[in-house]
Amino acid sequence: MEEKFKKIKNNIPELIMFLKAMPKGADLHNHSLGGSYAEFVYEDAVKKNSYYDLRKNIFLNDIEYENSDKNSQIISIDEFEKNYTDNMFNNFSMRGWDKNSDGAKHFFSTFLSVLSSKRDENDMLLEIIKRNKMQNVKYLEVISEAVPQEIKNLFTETVESFGNFELKNMAEYCKKLDSLDNEENYLKVKKFLDEREKFLNENGAEDFTIKYVPFLSRVSSPLNKFFAEAYCFMLYCIKDKRIAGVNIVEPEDAVFSRENFENHLEIIRFIYRYLSEKYMSSHKKINLTLHAGELNLLRSPLEDINDRICSTIFLTRNKNEQKFPAVKRIGHGVSIPWEENAKELLKFMNLNKIAVEICLSSNEIILGVKGDEHPFSLYRKYNVPMIICTDDEAVSRSNITKEYLKAVKNFDLNYSELKNLSRNGLEFSFLEGESLFVENDYENIRPEFKNIKSLDEWKERYIEYKDFILTNEKLKKQIELEISFMIFEKEYL
Repeated sequence: MEEKFKKIKNNIPELIMFLKAMPKGADLHNHSLGGSYAEFVYEDAVKKNSYYDLRKNIFLNDIEYENSDKNSQIISIDEFEKNYTDNMFNNFSMRGWDKNSDGAKHFFSTFLSVLSSKRDENDMLLEIIKRNKMQNVKYLEVISEAVPQEIKNLFTETVESFGNFELKNMAEYCKKLDSLDNEENYLKVKKFLDEREKFLNENGAEDFTIKYVPFLSRVSSPLNKFFAEAYCFMLYCIKDKRIAGVNIVEPEDAVFSRENFENHLEIIRFIYRYLSEKYMSSHKKINLTLHAGELNLLRSPLEDINDRICSTIFLTRNKNEQKFPAVKRIGHGVSIPWEENAKELLKFMNLNKIAVEICLSSNEIILGVKGDEHPFSLYRKYNVPMIICTDDEAVSRSNITKEYLKAVKNFDLNYSELKNLSRNGLEFSFLEGESLFVENDYENIRPEFKNIKSLDEWKERYIEYKDFILTNEKLKKQIELEISFMIFEKEYL
């Protein structure tokens, strides 16, 4: 297969065909809001709105228009459809980005525009699932809403009722929030997820596995709201397996993010420990995957990136307390070369299998980091596990195949490396249960499934260990991936 792949690598159209068809374990870093292409956003927007503001690149319904300044730059949907659809497509994605201008500014401005369309998140998720099914992806963890607004508001309003928020009182706040940890509130979360699952299953996603990663906001949430949502999201991560983990979003270099970096870590660390201890007997885990190191010197001084990734992994800047990693994956990790003791950190990440979600297109757009400037090869040198991800695929006008394509061309990957990157998507996912592999070693398959050479043997072994497979969702998905690789490779040889 290696010789075949060497020939394919030199022909981009053929390489695209190969990579699109190749089985891919998962995309573990995909924002739902950034995953809906402008073409599909447009279809919803013209049905749900009556006006378009050319100044702000947002849609307005009748009520929003009445509350606006009614400027002449606010045009009717009819006029918009006749003359300005290209304007929308250019501003709702990087399609219209002037590469001499700030890519980050254009990138992040798209989200308010997409929100103004009022496209339902379930429709966005369905779009993302269908696109990934076309590319032979087995599993998704999507950074999205996973708790109904009513419940989020309840937790936030409860914390607000405590008065002036102080970190020293977090133990007291947690004990008071425990009163919201009841069956009535969980059933509302369950209903929210059940209804989403029903919608997806009825519209073509019934055979696809997707989980959700609710997100804390670095910039737009004051500390009391950040605390309330951290408790809320981690609680329901324990309660419902459809909530895979918890993340933190928004630019790390924003003023509020920089000022509160340590406060955010302290809040997450405290609640993580509190709820982990509270639910220790249930053996349920809180999975954390946090954006960390989506920075370079263009966007941040050295002082901020000197310990950004290390501190995030341990949820503290205090070196005396950096003993046990809490975070299982980080998103981006671009600033790793600038870390204090970077070599030791890379070795630690390898030893503890702390994976990095690699997002090549968005790193190029937001940070201007591409090719040899990207730390992909550095992570590879130290055997730090990496997962190829899309980040905001619709904003970047990308998809998972294109991200694999960039990895192959930029870093001269061979087929074995490509295959292991695909496997990493499942091995380092938050799927529950046992792995097909012993200690993350793809050469060391667990005894029940060793030495399988054919599809018939897989079928026999599946029947023999069916109960074990069906009670371990990670194992089940990994077996599906290995079978898919066997079929795929047979077609290419």
